[in-house]
Amino acid sequence: MKYLIACLLFSLSLTITCFAQDDLKKKNVSDTILKQDRTLEMPNPFDATKALLKLFPGKYYNLSKDKYINDLISWECKTCATKQYTDVNEDGNSPFPFSDGVATRLINIMSYKDSSGTQYKVISFNHSAYDPDGAQTSRFTGGLLGLAKFVLSDSTWKLKFFQPAIAAYGAFSQCPRPVAVLIGKDQYAFMIKSINGAAGGPFDGAFFLIAGANGAYQQVMGAYGIERTEAGDEWSSWTSEYSVPVSEKKFFRDIIITTKGTYTSEDTENMPEELKALIKGKKKGKFMMVQQYVYKGSKGYVPQPVKASLLD
Repeated sequence: MKYLIACLLFSLSLTITCFAQDDLKKKNVSDTILKQDRTLEMPNPFDATKALLKLFPGKYYNLSKDKYINDLISWECKTCATKQYTDVNEDGNSPFPFSDGVATRLINIMSYKDSSGTQYKVISFNHSAYDPDGAQTSRFTGGLLGLAKFVLSDSTWKLKFFQPAIAAYGAFSQCPRPVAVLIGKDQYAFMIKSINGAAGGPFDGAFFLIAGANGAYQQVMGAYGIERTEAGDEWSSWTSEYSVPVSEKKFFRDIIITTKGTYTSEDTENMPEELKALIKGKKKGKFMMVQQYVYKGSKGYVPQPVKASLLD
């Protein structure tokens, strides 16, 4: 028995040794990294990881293994003035840069051309609080989104627009991947689908649109309740798609959100009143909703009345 215990302890020590690693280091950076008027040029072909490291010159780590992707820039800024950014989750809203340090990760690269053929690349990146192991935790904390827009000029990618932080979306300190959306003549915005909820579900989703307005990238639309995941026969569930029909509007065209799903009389939470009125007295069935969002200047996109119908 003593031999068995000794072997188990020895095996455990090997396991701990194999997975142990030193805490990630943080590099102190200048407060100039948060200025929107920064200049940066990158050679063609464009390397998003190198560009992000130029924008946030902290200590780079690649902790990826097999299909697990985790490369990050670890930094802190002792002279930066902090600013409060909105988190769509209730437990968020920590001042940025975070007091214990920041981990910045590349989310994706979005490429497009305007009507003249000029090429653009927009990189999105995620800020989360420093973790000594390089982990991202906290279910009800979103990842703080930032964007940098580059334009190709004479074989050089030049930084045209830089927004170091906008707002936090998603869960587990991870912002979902933005998608480029044409909302006007040569006007692109970026749609995010954010989903979160209690363990076990159902999970609720929302669309958030980020666009350039008043000299900054900012959220101009929040469409809540656009999705509810399936969690059992007693729960209602639905999904949504968005479209931006071509119109006479040059900029900020109307956005149409179409929702289809299944309702039950036992679960009407988060349903609009227009749908609740239609399903009154019914037990279960299918429905469709269409809602238009119209841009109203400083108010952003304003939702119009829901048009609901039953598909039974």
